[in-house]
Amino acid sequence: MTTTDRWTHARGPRDLGRFVQQTRKHHGLSQAALADELGLTRQYVSEVESGVGNLYITRLFEMFDELGIEVRLEQRGSDDRA
Repeated sequence: MTTTDRWTHARGPRDLGRFVQQTRKHHGLSQAALADELGLTRQYVSEVESGVGNLYITRLFEMFDELGIEVRLEQRGSDDRA
């Protein structure tokens, strides 16, 4: 991901997963390292990145679509990390 390519519009689980993967790689993290930091399994991180829409994510994007909500994912600068 280039420094100018730090945001995207998410229209579904695949867009979300693609952005998570690009951002993770930008930070130099493996799926296993990210999963370990968050207390998740590497398999779950892989599923999110591949756009597998679990029921929660699928329903969330259905609500966004129905209500006309546009989701913009933006990578924070390194100074903004909580």
